[in-house]
Amino acid sequence: MPIPVSLSGKLKRFLTDRYFIFLLGMLAWTEILQLFGGLPSLRPAWRLEIPLLCYLYWLNNRFTKPNRFQPLTAAIPILVLYGIFDFYHLRFGRLLRITEITELPEMFQIVSLQFKLLTVVLLGLPLLLFGRLLRITEITELPEMFQIVSLQFKLLTVVLLGLPLLLFAMSLCWRRLLRTLPWVLPVAALAGAVTVFPDQFIATFDRTQKPLISFSDTLSAGRSGRVAMMLYNEAKRRSSREKTVSYRNNATSLEKFTHITEMINKQRSKRNVHLVVLESFFDPSLLKGARFSKNPTHPDFTALLGGKGSLSISPVFGGGTAQAEFEILCGVPALRELSGVEFNVFTGSKTLCLPNVLAEGGYQTLATNSYIPDFFNSTNAYAGLGFADIYYPREYVSGRESYFGTGDVTDETYIFDGVLLSQNLEFIERQLKENRDRPIFNYLITMYGHQPHNINAEKRPQVVTLQGDFRDDQLERAANQHYYRSQAIAAFVKGLTRIDPKSLIILVSDHLPPLTYGPNTYRNFNYLGGVDNDIHLNRIFFIENGKAVQYRTIHHYELPRVVLNYVTRGQYCRDGENCVETDSSSEENSTAYREEYLTIMARAML
Repeated sequence: MPIPVSLSGKLKRFLTDRYFIFLLGMLAWTEILQLFGGLPSLRPAWRLEIPLLCYLYWLNNRFTKPNRFQPLTAAIPILVLYGIFDFYHLRFGRLLRITEITELPEMFQIVSLQFKLLTVVLLGLPLLLFGRLLRITEITELPEMFQIVSLQFKLLTVVLLGLPLLLFAMSLCWRRLLRTLPWVLPVAALAGAVTVFPDQFIATFDRTQKPLISFSDTLSAGRSGRVAMMLYNEAKRRSSREKTVSYRNNATSLEKFTHITEMINKQRSKRNVHLVVLESFFDPSLLKGARFSKNPTHPDFTALLGGKGSLSISPVFGGGTAQAEFEILCGVPALRELSGVEFNVFTGSKTLCLPNVLAEGGYQTLATNSYIPDFFNSTNAYAGLGFADIYYPREYVSGRESYFGTGDVTDETYIFDGVLLSQNLEFIERQLKENRDRPIFNYLITMYGHQPHNINAEKRPQVVTLQGDFRDDQLERAANQHYYRSQAIAAFVKGLTRIDPKSLIILVSDHLPPLTYGPNTYRNFNYLGGVDNDIHLNRIFFIENGKAVQYRTIHHYELPRVVLNYVTRGQYCRDGENCVETDSSSEENSTAYREEYLTIMARAML
């Protein structure tokens, strides 16, 4: 039976309607990206996200000049926003929050050309098709980004974001814009509710939207949508910040801090602690499905620490080193309630973290960062954490005291671990001689293993080849880096145990490297046999008094307990603290740490 002409015309108008095509394009884009490890599909988010996107698209159509390109130009801001969400998730395995936008330029300083091209695809392709979660506060620092990024990145930003948004701006019709301004009020009211009445917004959101998944922003975004979760997280951040005022002088946390420092001060002879955070350090042997031409771990490392490694759970994958540092040094989960990266809101005010505890206990607290001072606000963060002496490579701190330099970084960008660790070893040996009566907390963070894992073939020739059909060039380069890094680490540990045998040495990876295909590389090579949360599991080594010891799988935020129990010779655990010897086979509830977290953050933001 033929379709009536009138019905056929209506169907044709519906199928060619710009709003239908826009929505279909958004759904198709998110469905496709989901298949390749992107954020969940937009399809379930009918309660707020989809109506809001359609409304924003309608507004943009009202704002712009009517012409044949209007359906596309009106979609540009929305498509760019969604492109950023998926690009970040695909690369780093988590949801971008607006406060994390400040780290994007720093990331682009250290990524490969291939990754920049991938960015073009992820941000540009949605425009062609028509279409860890953003938080509103993280946009405020955008001007600061361009003070520290390269000219190449600025040009790339113009191409990827500036040109499409400039095209949109050029298409604006100011007369139509003025007439449409009253229709912006609903969106303004929504934003106002988030900023002025965050508690009420949260309560309304909880009543009207699908239940959130407390442990996963990504899964929650799949239920409620990216923009909806952006608004929710911003409201939660503002609500939490207001509530931190009462935590600044939290009696429980302050009493605990005082009690621990007293325990440390009572020790007649205090033992040193060396804590090394290794950038993107991973153990290739944990890739059960990968075959290499030879063992990527150097024989010196195998002889010293082979088979004696433990596992630690990082809060991040593929990037976000400062989040791992926060947990390692503060002893609480990086909940991201007040910032996408906790370090970004540190002002230098002293807060209740491990370095401050040790400093109050008489320790000389030394921080060595092998990259630039502005990276993740580390200067303010380290001061607030309690480091009295903070060192960066002298090449990055002209006129500022430093005991080390980067050496020759030709073709590698970052200081090689061996260069850094050997200089630190010499420095610590001098400190031990010059300050015999003062214990040391020696904290280092390396950068050499950062992607794209460039390696100078003349200084460090290729010794390992990845075999098999599945190729990942970054994995092969990282495996070769691992060979030389593990050799340098072994030499460092041997040197430390020689000059400081009665000490605690901890070597921990901040997070796994993203490699070429992010989490998919680890799945393809059956990392750790595919256990739950595998991409957050990292190698960690403990050397106590010259002997390697193993622990059960712990979290990064449990490391301060190990340190405090060591420096108090077991008193910390005997006094009833929640120690690493306790069974935590099930995931610990992050809410148990929330009060301590808020106290730490409240004092850090003074």
